[in-house]
Amino acid sequence: MIEHIEYCPTLYTRISEVKALLNLPTSSKDRIFPLLLLRPWPNANYLQSSWDKIREAIGDRPFAVDLDFNKFQSGSHKQAATEFDHLFNSNSGFENYFDAIERIESAVPVIQLEAKGSDYSKQLAHAEQLDRGFFIRILSGKPSTARMLSEQTLGNDIPKVVFIDAEWTRDPLSREAWLSGAIRRVTDIDPGTEIVVAGSSFPESFSEYGPRGEEPLLERQLFNRLVRQHNAASLTYGDWGSTRPPMEPTPMKTVPRIDLPNSNGWHFFRSTDEETYADVAVRTMNDKEWPKDLEIWGTYAIGCTASGEPGAIKAPSTATAARVNIHLHLQAQHGAEIIESDNEEPFTDDL
Repeated sequence: MIEHIEYCPTLYTRISEVKALLNLPTSSKDRIFPLLLLRPWPNANYLQSSWDKIREAIGDRPFAVDLDFNKFQSGSHKQAATEFDHLFNSNSGFENYFDAIERIESAVPVIQLEAKGSDYSKQLAHAEQLDRGFFIRILSGKPSTARMLSEQTLGNDIPKVVFIDAEWTRDPLSREAWLSGAIRRVTDIDPGTEIVVAGSSFPESFSEYGPRGEEPLLERQLFNRLVRQHNAASLTYGDWGSTRPPMEPTPMKTVPRIDLPNSNGWHFFRSTDEETYADVAVRTMNDKEWPKDLEIWGTYAIGCTASGEPGAIKAPSTATAARVNIHLHLQAQHGAEIIESDNEEPFTDDL
Protein backbone atom coordinates (compact mmCIF):
# COMPACT_ATOMS: atom_id res chain seq x y z
CA MET A 1 0.00 0.00 0.00
CA ILE A 2 2.93 2.36 0.62
CA GLU A 3 5.59 0.62 -1.45
CA HIS A 4 6.25 3.75 -3.53
CA ILE A 5 5.91 6.20 -0.64
CA GLU A 6 8.91 7.99 0.89
CA TYR A 7 7.29 9.60 3.91
CA CYS A 8 4.25 9.11 6.17
CA PRO A 9 3.65 12.20 8.31
CA THR A 10 1.16 12.31 11.17
CA LEU A 11 -0.83 15.55 10.99
CA TYR A 12 -3.69 16.98 13.00
CA THR A 13 -6.43 18.52 10.87
CA ARG A 14 -5.70 21.99 12.24
CA ILE A 15 -5.61 25.06 10.02
CA SER A 16 -1.80 25.32 10.02
CA GLU A 17 -1.18 21.71 9.01
CA VAL A 18 -3.90 21.63 6.35
CA LYS A 19 -2.66 24.93 4.89
CA ALA A 20 0.88 23.53 4.75
CA LEU A 21 -0.38 20.39 3.02
CA LEU A 22 -2.55 22.34 0.59
CA ASN A 23 0.43 24.38 -0.60
CA LEU A 24 2.84 21.46 -0.86
CA PRO A 25 4.32 20.92 -4.35
CA THR A 26 2.59 18.21 -6.34
CA SER A 27 5.79 16.18 -6.58
CA SER A 28 5.98 16.02 -2.79
CA LYS A 29 2.29 15.21 -2.33
CA ASP A 30 2.88 12.24 -4.62
CA ARG A 31 5.62 10.93 -2.31
CA ILE A 32 3.71 11.03 0.98
CA PHE A 33 0.89 9.06 2.61
CA PRO A 34 -0.31 11.15 5.57
CA LEU A 35 -2.06 9.80 8.64
CA LEU A 36 -4.51 12.49 9.75
CA LEU A 37 -5.80 12.84 13.29
CA LEU A 38 -9.29 14.15 12.69
CA ARG A 39 -10.95 17.05 14.50
CA PRO A 40 -13.83 19.30 13.43
CA TRP A 41 -12.85 22.29 11.33
CA PRO A 42 -12.94 25.49 13.46
CA ASN A 43 -16.36 27.18 13.50
CA ALA A 44 -17.78 24.65 11.01
CA ASN A 45 -21.41 23.62 11.44
CA TYR A 46 -20.92 20.19 9.90
CA LEU A 47 -18.10 17.65 9.95
CA GLN A 48 -18.23 17.57 6.15
CA SER A 49 -16.24 20.81 6.23
CA SER A 50 -13.28 18.88 7.65
CA TRP A 51 -13.51 16.30 4.90
CA ASP A 52 -13.79 19.04 2.25
CA LYS A 53 -10.65 20.80 3.51
CA ILE A 54 -8.71 17.52 3.59
CA ARG A 55 -9.76 16.60 0.07
CA GLU A 56 -8.87 20.08 -1.17
CA ALA A 57 -5.43 19.79 0.42
CA ILE A 58 -4.48 16.23 -0.61
CA GLY A 59 -6.43 15.87 -3.85
CA ASP A 60 -7.32 12.34 -4.95
CA ARG A 61 -4.34 10.76 -3.19
CA PRO A 62 -4.92 8.20 -0.42
CA PHE A 63 -4.60 9.14 3.26
CA ALA A 64 -5.38 7.43 6.57
CA VAL A 65 -7.78 8.91 9.14
CA ASP A 66 -7.36 8.09 12.81
CA LEU A 67 -9.38 9.03 15.89
CA ASP A 68 -7.49 10.75 18.68
CA PHE A 69 -9.00 9.30 21.85
CA ASN A 70 -6.66 11.08 24.26
CA LYS A 71 -5.96 14.53 22.96
CA PHE A 72 -9.24 16.15 21.89
CA GLN A 73 -12.69 16.85 23.30
CA SER A 74 -14.82 19.12 21.18
CA GLY A 75 -16.96 20.66 23.93
CA SER A 76 -19.15 22.26 21.27
CA HIS A 77 -22.89 22.01 20.71
CA LYS A 78 -22.62 22.36 16.93
CA GLN A 79 -23.73 19.55 14.65
CA ALA A 80 -20.09 19.05 13.57
CA ALA A 81 -19.11 18.21 17.16
CA THR A 82 -22.01 15.79 17.52
CA GLU A 83 -21.08 14.04 14.26
CA PHE A 84 -17.46 13.92 15.39
CA ASP A 85 -18.37 12.39 18.77
CA HIS A 86 -20.43 9.70 17.02
CA LEU A 87 -17.30 8.46 15.23
CA PHE A 88 -15.92 7.35 18.60
CA ASN A 89 -18.84 5.01 19.26
CA SER A 90 -17.37 1.50 19.29
CA ASN A 91 -20.70 -0.24 18.63
CA SER A 92 -20.66 -2.79 15.80
CA GLY A 93 -16.94 -2.38 15.26
CA PHE A 94 -16.97 1.43 14.96
CA GLU A 95 -19.66 1.29 12.32
CA ASN A 96 -20.20 5.08 12.35
CA TYR A 97 -16.52 5.67 11.73
CA PHE A 98 -16.32 3.17 8.86
CA ASP A 99 -19.49 4.61 7.31
CA ALA A 100 -17.88 8.04 7.34
CA ILE A 101 -14.65 6.72 5.83
CA GLU A 102 -16.59 4.97 3.08
CA ARG A 103 -18.09 8.29 1.95
CA ILE A 104 -14.65 9.88 1.57
CA GLU A 105 -12.88 8.80 -1.59
CA SER A 106 -9.34 7.47 -0.98
CA ALA A 107 -9.65 7.61 2.82
CA VAL A 108 -8.13 4.56 4.55
CA PRO A 109 -9.39 3.40 7.98
CA VAL A 110 -7.28 2.85 11.09
CA ILE A 111 -8.13 -0.18 13.23
CA GLN A 112 -8.72 0.79 16.87
CA LEU A 113 -6.89 -1.80 18.96
CA GLU A 114 -7.22 -0.34 22.45
CA ALA A 115 -10.60 1.36 22.34
CA LYS A 116 -12.94 0.17 25.08
CA GLY A 117 -15.52 -2.25 23.73
CA SER A 118 -13.68 -2.64 20.45
CA ASP A 119 -14.56 -5.66 18.31
CA TYR A 120 -11.56 -6.39 16.08
CA SER A 121 -13.31 -8.99 13.94
CA LYS A 122 -16.08 -6.54 13.05
CA GLN A 123 -13.55 -3.78 12.33
CA LEU A 124 -11.61 -6.10 10.06
CA ALA A 125 -14.85 -7.13 8.34
CA HIS A 126 -15.67 -3.46 7.73
CA ALA A 127 -12.14 -2.87 6.36
CA GLU A 128 -12.38 -5.91 4.08
CA GLN A 129 -15.74 -4.74 2.75
CA LEU A 130 -14.39 -1.23 2.18
CA ASP A 131 -11.51 -2.76 0.20
CA ARG A 132 -8.97 0.04 0.71
CA GLY A 133 -6.68 -1.72 3.16
CA PHE A 134 -6.18 -0.47 6.71
CA PHE A 135 -3.65 1.00 9.14
CA ILE A 136 -2.93 -0.09 12.70
CA ARG A 137 -1.35 2.60 14.89
CA ILE A 138 0.43 1.50 18.05
CA LEU A 139 1.75 4.06 20.54
CA SER A 140 4.75 3.94 22.86
CA GLY A 141 2.57 5.39 25.63
CA LYS A 142 0.37 2.31 25.37
CA PRO A 143 2.83 -0.58 25.20
CA SER A 144 0.02 -3.10 25.53
CA THR A 145 -1.07 -2.23 21.99
CA ALA A 146 1.95 -3.98 20.50
CA ARG A 147 1.12 -7.10 22.50
CA MET A 148 -2.39 -7.04 21.02
CA LEU A 149 -1.04 -7.57 17.51
CA SER A 150 -1.88 -11.10 16.52
CA GLU A 151 -2.63 -13.42 13.63
CA GLN A 152 -6.18 -12.06 13.75
CA THR A 153 -5.08 -8.51 12.99
CA LEU A 154 -2.02 -9.21 10.81
CA GLY A 155 -2.45 -12.73 9.46
CA ASN A 156 -4.95 -11.90 6.72
CA ASP A 157 -4.79 -10.94 3.05
CA ILE A 158 -6.05 -7.38 3.46
CA PRO A 159 -3.39 -4.76 2.56
CA LYS A 160 -2.21 -3.18 5.78
CA VAL A 161 0.32 -0.81 7.32
CA VAL A 162 1.45 -0.93 10.95
CA PHE A 163 2.22 2.57 12.19
CA ILE A 164 4.60 2.36 15.17
CA ASP A 165 4.63 5.74 16.89
CA ALA A 166 7.18 6.87 19.49
CA GLU A 167 4.81 9.82 20.14
CA TRP A 168 6.08 13.20 21.30
CA THR A 169 9.23 13.20 23.40
CA ARG A 170 12.33 15.35 23.52
CA ASP A 171 14.37 12.14 23.61
CA PRO A 172 12.94 9.72 21.05
CA LEU A 173 16.21 7.76 20.97
CA SER A 174 15.36 6.55 24.49
CA ARG A 175 12.39 4.67 22.98
CA GLU A 176 14.50 2.78 20.47
CA ALA A 177 14.31 -0.53 22.36
CA TRP A 178 10.51 -0.41 22.55
CA LEU A 179 10.20 0.46 18.86
CA SER A 180 12.63 -2.31 17.92
CA GLY A 181 10.61 -4.82 19.94
CA ALA A 182 7.38 -3.70 18.28
CA ILE A 183 8.95 -4.07 14.82
CA ARG A 184 10.17 -7.53 15.74
CA ARG A 185 6.71 -8.57 16.94
CA VAL A 186 5.15 -7.47 13.65
CA THR A 187 7.74 -9.18 11.48
CA ASP A 188 7.56 -12.39 13.54
CA ILE A 189 3.86 -12.59 12.67
CA ASP A 190 4.16 -11.41 9.07
CA PRO A 191 7.64 -10.53 7.75
CA GLY A 192 6.18 -8.73 4.73
CA THR A 193 4.03 -6.22 6.64
CA GLU A 194 4.67 -2.60 5.71
CA ILE A 195 5.75 -0.64 8.80
CA VAL A 196 5.99 3.10 9.45
CA VAL A 197 8.21 4.36 12.27
CA ALA A 198 7.13 7.80 13.52
CA GLY A 199 7.40 10.23 16.42
CA SER A 200 7.99 13.87 17.29
CA SER A 201 10.81 15.66 19.08
CA PHE A 202 9.84 19.22 18.16
CA PRO A 203 10.50 21.55 21.13
CA GLU A 204 7.71 22.88 23.35
CA SER A 205 9.44 26.13 24.38
CA PHE A 206 11.98 28.38 22.72
CA SER A 207 13.09 31.09 25.15
CA GLU A 208 16.26 29.17 25.97
CA TYR A 209 17.46 29.40 22.34
CA GLY A 210 17.76 33.18 22.34
CA PRO A 211 17.64 34.98 18.97
CA ARG A 212 18.88 31.92 17.06
CA GLY A 213 18.84 28.26 17.96
CA GLU A 214 18.83 24.85 16.36
CA GLU A 215 17.83 21.27 17.06
CA PRO A 216 18.52 18.02 15.17
CA LEU A 217 15.72 15.94 13.70
CA LEU A 218 16.07 13.05 16.13
CA GLU A 219 13.20 11.18 14.47
CA ARG A 220 15.35 10.66 11.37
CA GLN A 221 18.29 9.48 13.50
CA LEU A 222 16.03 7.01 15.27
CA PHE A 223 14.66 5.69 11.98
CA ASN A 224 18.16 5.18 10.57
CA ARG A 225 19.17 3.17 13.65
CA LEU A 226 16.12 0.94 13.34
CA VAL A 227 16.72 0.37 9.62
CA ARG A 228 20.20 -0.91 10.45
CA GLN A 229 18.78 -3.28 13.08
CA HIS A 230 15.92 -4.55 10.92
CA ASN A 231 17.31 -4.45 7.41
CA ALA A 232 14.93 -7.18 6.23
CA ALA A 233 11.82 -5.31 7.41
CA SER A 234 9.81 -3.01 5.14
CA LEU A 235 10.27 0.29 7.02
CA THR A 236 9.11 3.76 5.94
CA TYR A 237 10.02 7.01 7.67
CA GLY A 238 7.37 9.02 9.48
CA ASP A 239 7.22 11.95 11.88
CA TRP A 240 4.68 14.54 13.02
CA GLY A 241 5.47 17.08 10.33
CA SER A 242 7.50 19.24 12.77
CA THR A 243 4.57 19.58 15.17
CA ARG A 244 3.76 18.34 18.66
CA PRO A 245 0.46 17.38 20.33
CA PRO A 246 -2.03 20.18 21.00
CA MET A 247 -1.61 21.64 24.47
CA GLU A 248 -3.94 23.57 26.74
CA PRO A 249 -3.67 27.28 25.94
CA THR A 250 -1.94 29.34 28.60
CA PRO A 251 -1.85 33.14 28.73
CA MET A 252 1.49 34.36 27.47
CA LYS A 253 3.04 37.07 25.39
CA THR A 254 3.44 35.94 21.79
CA VAL A 255 7.02 36.48 20.63
CA PRO A 256 7.48 36.51 16.84
CA ARG A 257 9.42 33.44 15.75
CA ILE A 258 10.21 31.91 12.37
CA ASP A 259 11.44 28.34 12.10
CA LEU A 260 13.56 27.17 9.19
CA PRO A 261 13.70 23.39 8.63
CA ASN A 262 16.46 21.60 6.79
CA SER A 263 16.66 17.91 5.92
CA ASN A 264 18.08 16.96 9.32
CA GLY A 265 16.73 19.51 11.79
CA TRP A 266 15.39 23.00 12.43
CA HIS A 267 16.78 26.48 13.00
CA PHE A 268 14.79 28.89 15.16
CA PHE A 269 14.85 32.66 14.77
CA ARG A 270 13.20 34.41 17.68
CA SER A 271 12.43 38.09 18.19
CA THR A 272 14.65 40.12 20.47
CA ASP A 273 14.34 43.78 21.44
CA GLU A 274 10.82 44.09 20.02
CA GLU A 275 11.69 42.75 16.56
CA THR A 276 8.65 42.30 14.32
CA TYR A 277 7.97 39.28 12.10
CA ALA A 278 9.44 41.31 9.23
CA ASP A 279 12.65 41.89 11.18
CA VAL A 280 12.93 38.21 12.06
CA ALA A 281 12.23 37.20 8.45
CA VAL A 282 15.03 39.45 7.19
CA ARG A 283 17.39 37.88 9.71
CA THR A 284 16.25 34.40 8.65
CA MET A 285 16.87 35.08 4.97
CA ASN A 286 20.30 36.55 5.69
CA ASP A 287 21.35 33.47 7.63
CA LYS A 288 23.83 31.04 6.11
CA GLU A 289 21.21 28.28 6.38
CA TRP A 290 18.68 30.04 4.13
CA PRO A 291 17.91 27.76 1.12
CA LYS A 292 18.21 30.30 -1.71
CA ASP A 293 17.13 27.87 -4.42
CA LEU A 294 14.10 26.43 -2.62
CA GLU A 295 11.02 28.13 -4.03
CA ILE A 296 7.97 26.67 -2.30
CA TRP A 297 5.10 28.24 -0.40
CA GLY A 298 6.84 28.15 2.99
CA THR A 299 9.91 30.04 1.78
CA TYR A 300 7.66 32.34 -0.25
CA ALA A 301 5.72 33.27 2.92
CA ILE A 302 8.96 34.10 4.74
CA GLY A 303 10.13 36.17 1.78
CA CYS A 304 6.84 38.08 1.69
CA THR A 305 7.24 38.76 5.40
CA ALA A 306 10.71 40.20 4.92
CA SER A 307 9.61 42.46 2.07
CA GLY A 308 6.22 43.45 3.49
CA GLU A 309 4.26 41.97 0.58
CA PRO A 310 0.80 40.32 0.72
CA GLY A 311 0.99 36.80 2.15
CA ALA A 312 3.31 37.86 4.96
CA ILE A 313 3.45 36.03 8.29
CA LYS A 314 1.56 38.04 10.90
CA ALA A 315 0.65 35.39 13.48
CA PRO A 316 2.07 32.15 14.94
CA SER A 317 -0.40 30.01 12.98
CA THR A 318 0.98 31.20 9.63
CA ALA A 319 4.55 30.83 10.86
CA THR A 320 3.70 27.25 11.82
CA ALA A 321 2.13 26.58 8.42
CA ALA A 322 5.28 27.85 6.67
CA ARG A 323 7.53 25.64 8.82
CA VAL A 324 5.37 22.56 8.30
CA ASN A 325 5.20 23.18 4.55
CA ILE A 326 9.00 23.34 4.25
CA HIS A 327 9.49 20.35 6.55
CA LEU A 328 7.01 18.16 4.64
CA HIS A 329 8.66 19.01 1.34
CA LEU A 330 12.19 18.30 2.56
CA GLN A 331 11.24 14.98 4.17
CA ALA A 332 9.22 13.89 1.13
CA GLN A 333 12.27 14.59 -1.03
CA HIS A 334 14.80 13.20 1.46
CA GLY A 335 17.58 11.42 -0.38
CA ALA A 336 16.45 12.79 -3.71
CA GLU A 337 17.40 15.93 -5.57
CA ILE A 338 15.26 18.64 -3.99
CA ILE A 339 12.56 19.70 -6.41
CA GLU A 340 11.38 23.29 -6.45
CA SER A 341 7.71 24.17 -6.55
CA ASP A 342 5.83 22.66 -9.48
CA ASN A 343 2.39 23.91 -8.48
CA GLU A 344 0.49 25.09 -11.53
CA GLU A 345 -1.87 27.19 -9.43
CA PRO A 346 -0.95 30.26 -7.35
CA PHE A 347 -0.25 29.68 -3.68
CA THR A 348 -3.42 29.57 -1.60
CA ASP A 349 -3.73 31.81 1.43
CA ASP A 350 -7.45 31.75 2.22
CA LEU A 351 -7.88 28.98 4.84
